Order: sequence, then C-alpha cells, then structure tokens
Amino acid sequence: MPIYVSSGDVTKTVDVDAISTLINLEGDWFGGVDFAIRRVAGDQYHKQVEQVLEKQGLVDGQVVVARGNRHHNQEGSFNNVIFVCDDLKQPLRNLVYVALQKARELGYKSIALPLMRTGVMLGKVEPDAHTVVVEMQKAFQKFFAETGSSELDVFVIVYKDTEALTYLRENLNKN
Repeated sequence: MPIYVSSGDVTKTVDVDAISTLINLEGDWFGGVDFAIRRVAGDQYHKQVEQVLEKQGLVDGQVVVARGNRHHNQEGSFNNVIFVCDDLKQPLRNLVYVALQKARELGYKSIALPLMRTGVMLGKVEPDAHTVVVEMQKAFQKFFAETGSSELDVFVIVYKDTEALTYLRENLNKN
C-alpha cells in the first residue's frame, strides 16, 4: 500500500492533487482543517460546498469535490479538496473509504488526509486517537484490497499528536 505518514499542516506538508476532510451537514465548518484550508486559500473551497448546500442540501456520506489550483489562487500544497459529509453516524472507515474512491475515480495520483474526528470531535464517536487510526487503517486496507491499486499515493498528516503519529508509523502497513 502506498501510504505515507508525516507530521505537520495537512494543507502545506506534501504536494498532492487533493486533501480530504470531513464536514458537518449544516455548514458550520469551524474545525482545525477548515481553518487551515481558509488560511491558505480563503473561502474558495468552502463557497463551492455552500453552493451545493444551498441548492440541494448535504447528506451523510456525500462527497463534494471543491476545485482550485495551488499555482494560481492559493498558497497551499494541494489543488482540490474532497469534502465528505459526516453526521457522526457512520463508521469513520466508510467516510475515509468514499474519499479514497472519489480520488481514484477522478484520476488523482495523490491525496492527503488528516486524522479525522479528532480535535473537538474526539470522543463523539471514536473515544481516542488510537481508535481513529484503527478506523482509518480499515478504510485503507479495504480500498487497496478492492482496487489492488498502487495508483493513488495516500499521505496521512498528523498535526500535534505524537502518540497517534508513532502508532501510525508502527502499525499502518501491518496486515
């Protein structure tokens, strides 16, 4: 599995076709990754999601791809954002899996993901960062088992959680 782990800001650590993050269905996007995206790119990505929200609403598990260009209109190390709608009812592995599927479907060669459902969301579904890592691992295993693909490089970027970073590095590629 072409999965790489590093620490830092998911919007700046590695050059990728897209980053992925979870968003709620109401348009209250105020988490750490949302702030990071806005810091490097303004509202261009979130405005695209707001258009979908206003036009048809958002549903759990829905994927909204917001397009941009790191070379022309933002300072981050990514072109697009794959937003996955999350009402905290599905297992995290399902949401990570649909993000990976969408990246592959769009022909992306690389995607970066932060640890999801951490920060203010930690404990709402997964009780700790270790469980978040396990859930994300399950998504990666399913995706690569089904696709048999090494076409998509996956970067997991950990921000300020040395325990999760260590666990990922030690266990990510174990079967």
